Amino acid sequence: MRIVIILVFLVGIFGVVSCENMFDYSPYAIDFTEENRNVNQRNIGNLAATDTDDTIKIAFTGDTHRFFDEFDGFAKDVSTNHSVDFVIHVGDLADFGLPKQYQWGNSFLLKLNIPYFVVIGNHDLVGNGLTAYENMFGSLDFSFVYDQIKFIFLNTNSREFKFNGNVPDIFWLEEQLKPSEYFTKAIVIFHVSPTEGDFDPSMTEDFYSALGKYSNVLFTVHGHLHHHEIYTPNSDSIPYINVFGVEHRKYNIIRISNKQFDVETVEF
Repeated sequence: MRIVIILVFLVGIFGVVSCENMFDYSPYAIDFTEENRNVNQRNIGNLAATDTDDTIKIAFTGDTHRFFDEFDGFAKDVSTNHSVDFVIHVGDLADFGLPKQYQWGNSFLLKLNIPYFVVIGNHDLVGNGLTAYENMFGSLDFSFVYDQIKFIFLNTNSREFKFNGNVPDIFWLEEQLKPSEYFTKAIVIFHVSPTEGDFDPSMTEDFYSALGKYSNVLFTVHGHLHHHEIYTPNSDSIPYINVFGVEHRKYNIIRISNKQFDVETVEF
C-alpha cells in the first residue's frame, strides 16, 4: 500500500511540474512582458524621432474586441499599403477587460512598423481591466505634441466609474488645452461621445465648455458606436469624427495640413 501511495504522489508531482506552462492559473493574472508594458509612453518616445512634413497622416481604428481576423487585416493593410505617421486606437481593445485579451490585442498592434496609441474604452474597464490598461498602456489621460498639434487622450467612460462626477476630468482637459508656445491646435481623442448615455449627463455642458474655451480644438475623434460619421453636436461647431469599428473591415485615415483636415475611408 505504501508503494502505491508513493507512486500516486510522484505521478501527481510530475503532472503539476509538466503542466505548469500549459495553463493560466487565473484569467485575471497580470504578468505582461516588457513589450506589453508602458506602451503609450514608449511610442511617444518613438514618435519624437520621426521626421515630419507639411501633412500629418493618422490611421484610426477601434472597437476591435474579439474581431481578431479583421484586426490582423487592419495591421497588415496599414503596414504595407499606407504611409502614415502613427496609428490611434479609440478604445475597446479588449472585450471583457481580461489581461489575456489585452495581450492578444496588442500583439496585432505590435505588427505595425510605426508608433501607435490606445485610449481607454468601456469594455477595457471590465473586471480588473483598469489595472491591466495602466500596466500595459499607462495613464488613462495623457497627451503629446507632434508637429505643433497637441493630441489629448481622455477617459470619458463615465458609467464604468459610476457617474462619480470625475470622469471625464474636465479640469485636466482645460489645463491641457491652455494655449502654449508648443502647439497651435489640439485634437481630443476619447471613446464615449458626450451624446451617448454612457457619458455622465451632468458633465456634458462642462465638457463642451472646456473644448470651446480657447477656440483651439481642430476636431475630436471617438469610437464606441462602430460606424463612421462626422457631426457637430454643439453650437461651438467643433467637428466630432466617429471612426469605423474594425469589424466592418474599414478604417479611417485623417490628414491634417495647414490647420485643415480631411477624412478618408479605407477598405481592406
